[in-house]
Amino acid sequence: MKKTILMIDDVKLNLATARDVLKDEYILHEAMSAKEGFAVLENVIPDLILLDIVMPEMDGYEMITQLKASRRLRRIPVIFLTAETDPKSEVKGFDLGAADFIGKPFVAEVMKRRIETQLELAQYQQSLEKIVEQKVEENERLQDMLSAGFAELVESRDGVTGGHVKNTSIYYEAFVRYLKTVPVYREEVTDEFIKLSTRSAPLHDIGKIGIDDNVLRKETSLEKKEMEYMKTHSELGGQTFHKIRKTFVENEFLKIAEHMALYHHERWDGKGYPIGLSGTEIPLEARIMSIVDVYDALTSKRPYKEPFSHEKACAIIVEGRGNQFDPDLVDEFIKAQDIMRDRLERKEELRKAII
Repeated sequence: MKKTILMIDDVKLNLATARDVLKDEYILHEAMSAKEGFAVLENVIPDLILLDIVMPEMDGYEMITQLKASRRLRRIPVIFLTAETDPKSEVKGFDLGAADFIGKPFVAEVMKRRIETQLELAQYQQSLEKIVEQKVEENERLQDMLSAGFAELVESRDGVTGGHVKNTSIYYEAFVRYLKTVPVYREEVTDEFIKLSTRSAPLHDIGKIGIDDNVLRKETSLEKKEMEYMKTHSELGGQTFHKIRKTFVENEFLKIAEHMALYHHERWDGKGYPIGLSGTEIPLEARIMSIVDVYDALTSKRPYKEPFSHEKACAIIVEGRGNQFDPDLVDEFIKAQDIMRDRLERKEELRKAII
């Protein structure tokens, strides 16, 4: 199968020259600016990008910085096309994540060999990643079991909201998978993000393990002092994962789990707790959790209330749009309400499927 290459250069002659060299061996896409290149990347994930450094509006250095910052695009190898041969330019390019450089004017055989080498290296890396994925599958299974086990530990202590942890996990996974289909969330909601954040979801209330039974298991509404004490569960949960992250600094699962535990009671308007973050300062995973967390609380029976219907719960969430909740996420939640209603109706069945 032919590999796909995206060529980005603001000079038509350079694109034509590269096209003549590569057209028989590769599927080619062309763009004359970084903006056009990103437009192509909305629909195509190439195997390699050939990127000119000197371009108007956004140069190659700025574009590769944005590429490497994107969860969806950062693994694509980038070869710079340049007439600059000074070492400083090359070092800067490599520091930003470039795989190689091809000088202008192009020498056909050199260009082909450099591209072949980088594609082979990328293929080799992908093969290694698959082997690693197979090796860590057992560890991931263990993580899933530990997450579910800790969730059950929380539920066993919380006599009032038992089942809440699993319910929110069901709703979280359904909603985040829906968000993957929404173009504006494509950069953040990757398959990896879905996997790690869904695994983290059962742990969002882990801090409740540190709350006294007299408050945690109280079957009536909490008094003001009790409510303030209950609120500390967010900090307790966040601190738990923060301590572990000191040893495993780069672990993305622990990072997301910490965000979920610490920030899921923050509000869009900044009036939440424990930090008082607002807007997009709140990590996406916590903003999603805050909606499904409330959705489950509203649709579940409590000693002090009967469960609300799906429709009433959605109406209450809409009332919180722009103050309690991320307005865009609320809009998407309403668009996905048929999915959420299905999960609500089948939650007993789906809970049994959770490890």
